[in-house]
Amino acid sequence: MNAPNEFNGSNEPSARRTLTEEQEFDRDLAQVLEAAIERHQTLHLDEAESLYRLILDARPAHADANFNLGILTAQRGQYAASVPFFETAIGTDPTQHIYWANYVDVLTRSGQVAAANLVLDLARTQGVNGPAIDRLAAELREATQEREAVATADGRTSPTPQELSQLRAHYSAGRIEEAVALARTLVARDPAFAFGWEIVGVGSVKLMDLKRGIAALRRLLELRPDFIDARRILADALRLGDKFFEAEAECRTMIAQDPNYGEAHRILAMILRSTLRLDDAQAACRRAIDIDPLAAQAHDTLGVILLDQGLIDEAEAHHRRAIELKPNVESAHENMLFCLTHKDDIDPKALFRQHLYFAEQCEKPLLRSWKKHRNDTDPNRRIRVGFVSGDFNKHPVAVFMEPVFRHLANDPSVSVHAYYNRSVNDEVTYRLRLLVERWHDISGLTDAALADKIRADGIDVLIDLSGHTGYNRLLTFARKPAPVQATWMGYLGTTGMTSMDYYIADRFYVPREQIDGQFTEKIAYLPAFAAFQPSEAAPPVNALPALSNGYLTFGSFNRFNKLRPRTIALWSELLRALPDARLMIAGMPRDNSHMVLTDWFAKEGVDANRLAFRHRAQLERYLAHHLDVDIALDTFPYAGGVTTLQAMWMGVPTLTVPGDLIASRGSISALSHAGLDDFVAKDSADFVAKGLARAADIQGLAEIRDGMRERCMQSPSFAADTVAAGFSRAVRKMWQRWCAGEAPATFDA
Repeated sequence: MNAPNEFNGSNEPSARRTLTEEQEFDRDLAQVLEAAIERHQTLHLDEAESLYRLILDARPAHADANFNLGILTAQRGQYAASVPFFETAIGTDPTQHIYWANYVDVLTRSGQVAAANLVLDLARTQGVNGPAIDRLAAELREATQEREAVATADGRTSPTPQELSQLRAHYSAGRIEEAVALARTLVARDPAFAFGWEIVGVGSVKLMDLKRGIAALRRLLELRPDFIDARRILADALRLGDKFFEAEAECRTMIAQDPNYGEAHRILAMILRSTLRLDDAQAACRRAIDIDPLAAQAHDTLGVILLDQGLIDEAEAHHRRAIELKPNVESAHENMLFCLTHKDDIDPKALFRQHLYFAEQCEKPLLRSWKKHRNDTDPNRRIRVGFVSGDFNKHPVAVFMEPVFRHLANDPSVSVHAYYNRSVNDEVTYRLRLLVERWHDISGLTDAALADKIRADGIDVLIDLSGHTGYNRLLTFARKPAPVQATWMGYLGTTGMTSMDYYIADRFYVPREQIDGQFTEKIAYLPAFAAFQPSEAAPPVNALPALSNGYLTFGSFNRFNKLRPRTIALWSELLRALPDARLMIAGMPRDNSHMVLTDWFAKEGVDANRLAFRHRAQLERYLAHHLDVDIALDTFPYAGGVTTLQAMWMGVPTLTVPGDLIASRGSISALSHAGLDDFVAKDSADFVAKGLARAADIQGLAEIRDGMRERCMQSPSFAADTVAAGFSRAVRKMWQRWCAGEAPATFDA
């Protein structure tokens, strides 16, 4: 058995030692498992299931195959059916904590609460402990109490008129927590009280308590299966909880109930986008617009999908239509701004004006809500620094922030507060929690309530880590809850807001001569934009492939929607000048996108047999693709950032041509800090010239590859302590200026 090959390209067979028959069989099973996990992670569940079952046909007790098939089955909402897979995995290897945690979870979800309690006790006798087990124990206690309350409610009584009135009053006044608490009491007393389940479900989703909200809405739909608005909220809650296939099933049910229910089609489109079925997502969203052409959200969602497909102009048109229909909806502005940063011909001044328009529509109405700050103005005291983000999980922002948090944990002059704007918690979340003094889960708070909380917490310097990207809380910042506010890392450009004092960057990302006309904020310069931590999954750097291949292999590792016809035209100019060179493009969606690129290259005179495409893959396999590449080619106008740093760690320099937009300057920052200025082109002609020069000096390129990791370790972009110390100096400087009554000013930390 062998792992399936990638399409439009094949891998050379590797030399191997003589293996026993059993060792060779184990190796083949491992290859199939790797392929199954890759398809699982890219949400091709049918293919993944087939491969897992292929392994189990050969080894019925294979622990990892059973565990992963159990996860897959649970993702489809078939909790009871997933139980035997976890049981087999634990029987084979009872030392794996994650097996036990998921076993308890699916038992609970399938209604086997008593069995889940027994398994939890058994797990602890096996020495299985940790945050995941503690969380499950707390959830089990709550589930047990609720079931016991229902079981003992023999003399069930309906809510009194006074209780109903109080419940409605709490909810209509926005006292959601009080409403949910009262409703839970009422449904425990009368489990058939549908309105109570509605309040628990809808209210919990508003508070981003998705687990409770989903359970309550399911109970409500048992009582009222035709309640389509409740099913809509359930579908969206499942989507927010990354339960895409369950969410899709609810959308299909809604559409069967009412084919002209536009929101069902729009939510389905978002789900299909999340599972990388972009053509189907576009069709679903266009159906929503056909049903209601004035639905601003549908136009905005379609714009996001079209951007994913690289259809920038169409995406822009739909975002503009969404803003026309609802000018004060922040998400439409933010999606529009992100879209514009990908346009080939965008004028930086026009882009800046669009940011100001966002502020005019969304921030300006809130300026009058600003209150006087009463923070102690001692410039040298211990200050409270708050970080607001929805990315404190497996996300590049968290990778950059972990060393900063670790440094600040040992800095007695700073008290760190983390405000986490998502309900998704993973091992990265738990690690970050341990590094900060105060952790706040805020996803259920309104922008106004969060601003009040930050003010009450006495935050001195508040840092936004999202900008105009997902899960941001810019409208909290617009209320100016902290005396000093800055934005960093999450978005490559200005917020456009009066309330944001500083943009944190480095001298390559934001050259001083480019500040005017692009930022409302002043610039705080760090030694490097952020500190990159290489993955432990990265394989060792190999010898330059061109030495053995006899030809140069270029590569691209940026996401698909950064690829534009102008970019392909420039790359093609280089490929035409080097007729033996090849190009590998990684990170491709699992659809027909490669056909679009093949057509673009064909129009530029580059034959398809010179191209190889690689699907999106898990990190270890993604990094391994670099072993086949000599030089990476950058995209424009939106350049690489993390992708360029990852390529460098794998020994691969990136040829880039930065422009005026900040989004075009990620690679110049990474390369320049590492002394690789020769890979930074002045313009398109210089880009081709530099590519040809490197192709003519294979030995020099090989030497760069051999010494790349040492070069990286000497770069401030890889020096966490250097960047974190610079950040500490920067926030102190910001604070001292405010204490002195001085306006924000650009400075170097």
